[in-house]
Amino acid sequence: MTIRRFVSLVPGTHRYGMRGSGALRIAAAVLASLVGTATALADPASSPGSAWWPLSAEPDEALTNPLERRGREVFDQRCRACHGALPDEIFGPLFVSPMPGTRALRDRYRGELPAELERRTDLSAAYIEAVVRDGYLSMPFFRPTELSDDDLEALIAYLTRDR
Repeated sequence: MTIRRFVSLVPGTHRYGMRGSGALRIAAAVLASLVGTATALADPASSPGSAWWPLSAEPDEALTNPLERRGREVFDQRCRACHGALPDEIFGPLFVSPMPGTRALRDRYRGELPAELERRTDLSAAYIEAVVRDGYLSMPFFRPTELSDDDLEALIAYLTRDR
């Protein structure tokens, strides 16, 4: 769609004499801001460099498989906030439970299985994919636009590495 066509669709532009270059400049600015906003809000989760670029993850030198290292990065950026190890001391506001996923799993398994996902050895690739894509109880689902298939594959490789 051309900018002239866009301006002609804007209600009132012909009625108030906004057909000239001023209207075109306004329309161009609106379109540019929309494109810029979409670009700025685009989820960098599927970028080859980082699971979530604003946060940096420390590399784990013990992981020699590049896919597992990528999976660790994905876990750090997308999963650790809820599924990391429980802290020894309380941090943040008292009404906010740290690591809600780990706490829920700890309460559910009562010591029969580790609550931290990184310590689990019973998780299958199919189970991880199903929970990530479909969600489970209070855990939200993650669409491929939020967590790419490549990042999900890396996450699965990381969580199933100790088998």
